[in-house]
Amino acid sequence: MDYELTNDQKELQQDMARFCKEEIAPKANVLDESPRDKTGGIIKENLKKLARANYLGLGIEARYGGRNLDLVSQCIAGEEVAKACASTFLSAWSSAYMFGAMLNLFGTDGQKDRYLPGVVKADIIGALAYTEPDAGVDIAGIKTIAVKKGDKWVINGTKDLVTNAPIADVFLVLAYTDTDAESSSGMTIFIIDKDTNGLSVGKPIETMGLRGAPIAGINIDNCEVSDDSILGGETGKGFSQIERILENGKIGMATMSVGIGMACMEGATQYAKDRKAFGRQIGKFQEVGFKLADMFTYNDLGRMLTYRAAWGFDKGEKEANILASCAKLFAGEAITNIANWSLHVFAGHGYLKGTDVERLYRDARFCEIGYGTSEMQRSIISKDALDKFAS
Repeated sequence: MDYELTNDQKELQQDMARFCKEEIAPKANVLDESPRDKTGGIIKENLKKLARANYLGLGIEARYGGRNLDLVSQCIAGEEVAKACASTFLSAWSSAYMFGAMLNLFGTDGQKDRYLPGVVKADIIGALAYTEPDAGVDIAGIKTIAVKKGDKWVINGTKDLVTNAPIADVFLVLAYTDTDAESSSGMTIFIIDKDTNGLSVGKPIETMGLRGAPIAGINIDNCEVSDDSILGGETGKGFSQIERILENGKIGMATMSVGIGMACMEGATQYAKDRKAFGRQIGKFQEVGFKLADMFTYNDLGRMLTYRAAWGFDKGEKEANILASCAKLFAGEAITNIANWSLHVFAGHGYLKGTDVERLYRDARFCEIGYGTSEMQRSIISKDALDKFAS
């Protein structure tokens, strides 16, 4: 692939960088420090701002108000959002991509018409509910069940760790519609509005990092929906649909890793220029300068792997999902090191609560975990290598 950005991509990057610096970054620490019942309002404001910048519609068809840009361009813009505020990035990605792009890919025309224009404008906030207390990456292990009774589907189950749940207007919910079938043909995704009888949202969950992203569990108790609520209009497609979107979700995690890495690197570099010890800028000491060099190298490699994987999806490459695992694995582990080195550069001042580097250090820890741990990515990559080179 050609790693040189097009003129349109360069313009997108510059516009998003300027916008996020002015509109999103100033609230990052406020979001991190606010009580859980207050963050939802701030995130909604940020999503409205991103909607005005047309960020929420980057991957959605133009007829619904989006721009339908390629995945590489979405990564370019997303890096700037994550750099400014990782919590805002996670919330926006969950609504516009994990919900919006899922609908854009698999929804019926009626479903797209109903929800996508609102998602693009942030009038509607979406959430994807698939994980459960005993089923994370093991999607087949979910216990949520939908049973057909007359002309209605009655759904029962529990979902946890649902990003945007406290502020979401609508949920995509994964459930078994045929418990006797294999997971690949027995699962279905339902579109459930928040005010549907039987659906309730739990209290916002406290997290170590990304504290501005509203997260909660949901409970589904005899929730009745019609056939029109089935994503794409056909049962038994849920497993393949969720697998497809989670593959690209790895790209989102890699993008967030690179964005946080840029924030760490720029902050540490500026501090290394301003801070003096023994009459010299601390950046001129080899021990600090080498850390800055490693931070740049790790982050740049993470970005290249992310773009390469995104380009693979754009081109329909057969191994794009493996490339996504590679990008997520490397970038997720790289940001753990980058955030740690950044904290070392700031030394005691970086350990103080309320500083940017302290927030970024906590935010970075999620990148090795979200959308499949590093161990899971290694399992996926090694299995592919064994299958490919077994002979």
